[in-house]
Amino acid sequence: LLTAISVERCAGVLWPFWSRCHRPKLLSAVTCSLLWVLACVFAGLVYFVCDLDHSKHCWTVLGTLCFLNFCFFTPLMFFSNVILFIKLRRSSWQQHPARMYIVIFLTVFFFLLFGIPLSVQIFLNFFVYINFVFEICLLLASVNSSINPVIYVLVGSYGKSRFRGSVKVALQRVFEDR
Repeated sequence: LLTAISVERCAGVLWPFWSRCHRPKLLSAVTCSLLWVLACVFAGLVYFVCDLDHSKHCWTVLGTLCFLNFCFFTPLMFFSNVILFIKLRRSSWQQHPARMYIVIFLTVFFFLLFGIPLSVQIFLNFFVYINFVFEICLLLASVNSSINPVIYVLVGSYGKSRFRGSVKVALQRVFEDR
């Protein structure tokens, strides 16, 4: 989902006219639905093939997941955010990027910092298993899973002399589209 959000925001900045006028209305919903279905299919495969069956096909499923993550989703997310960041930095009409762009950038940055090590470790488990490193990667993935609400509240309350109001107000500030 981070990849889809990153690509959509990048397309919105690179081609704003197309994004506002010609982009199919249901594109985001269909894309997210397909990604959820893909995630459920792979989670089900991992559960049935690796946990229940303990077959040799487990390595095929995990290898496919690693391949999709390393060769498709992560590079696409990384490059779309780099393009988005460069485009926003070069634009003279926008001195301060919108809060939504900051949230997306920070979310992707922390995903690359905390979420990717677990995928790297799972890939390296094909060759050598190091228990201590795997546990650290699990801890980093847990931090990645819990940092997003903190990002939303901090970005939503940024620029105020001190945090006034509720978390709900901060979240509304982050997700309002101007």
